Amino acid sequence: MNHIERIKRLRGSFTEDFEAMLITNPRNVRYLCGFSGSSGTMLITRDRAVFFTDFRYQEQSAIQVGKTARIVVFKKSLVDSLRKEIKKFKITSLGIEKSMSLNLFLSYAEELKIDLIPTQSLVEGLREYKDVDELVCLKKAFAIADAAFADLMKVIKPGMRETEVAAHLEFFMKMRGSEMPSFDTIIASGPNASKPHAQPSSRKIKVGEMVKIDFGAVYGGYHSDMTRTIFMGKATAKFKKVYNTVLEAQTAAVKALKVGIACNRVDAVARKVITDAGYGEYFGHGLGHSLGLDVHEAPALNKKCKDKVEPGMAFTVEPGIYLPGWGGVRIEDVYVVKPDGLLRLTATPNKLLELDF
Repeated sequence: MNHIERIKRLRGSFTEDFEAMLITNPRNVRYLCGFSGSSGTMLITRDRAVFFTDFRYQEQSAIQVGKTARIVVFKKSLVDSLRKEIKKFKITSLGIEKSMSLNLFLSYAEELKIDLIPTQSLVEGLREYKDVDELVCLKKAFAIADAAFADLMKVIKPGMRETEVAAHLEFFMKMRGSEMPSFDTIIASGPNASKPHAQPSSRKIKVGEMVKIDFGAVYGGYHSDMTRTIFMGKATAKFKKVYNTVLEAQTAAVKALKVGIACNRVDAVARKVITDAGYGEYFGHGLGHSLGLDVHEAPALNKKCKDKVEPGMAFTVEPGIYLPGWGGVRIEDVYVVKPDGLLRLTATPNKLLELDF
């Protein structure tokens, strides 16, 4: 789907409360016109689209935005150029995104002197459904991450610091074409693995313990996300039990993930497996989330989300068990929902991986 078609779809969600909409969220700007720089704002009326940027991005916007919108490279200030366009179009009420900061809202309210109407995730609602072009970027991001993980398995060894492992992984992703890490890479060894979002430390990994690895690559602005928990040496009986419980929970949730089911029901399926195994209190986060231009998007697979699963949505499925003082296991893969099934974006196997030293 091209950007002009995405803008048309956005216009279809306009209400009578506002005459035009101001897009300030950088991810939403990129979704609607392709611009990836740090200074870009869009004004979208019912029949026009205007893109605003500054001199730094004059050439870049000409290439990326092209004819999707009329480009205004402002010289004085964004608000001055925006005021002129609003006056030209005789706009009296302007829809704004709920992600707009309070400071920016107050500034626009004072400078533009028109009604600013908060909207509820209109662009984000469109972004829930991945089109063909988005899937191309997602598949590439996941292919990069899968290959980088395979690279890491060839060099990881006892005695390496968690930070060192993270540096290797991010290097491998960059060398294979990732624009940046999807988020701060998580490397958590031994007892550190009990922290769901542990930060890599100077701790050296050892034989006879687990290493939780949560990471992602970015391609074309789209994020991948994957978690593997490996074992350094021969896995212990306790690790195998916890790992297999998490894998069973993930497998059950994936089987339940289909068009029409409520997101919280998928979460409940995985949670029941872990609870029945006696680890319910040690699975404290949601089962998963959507992803795309942001690594965390709506809807989510958690206890609270009652949204129905629909074709085109992409979800992480990442159950985990975290035992303080011992460690933890999380297994995460990503699936795109199709009308007749699922498309698995993660290629790395999720079976228990024991590294021999």
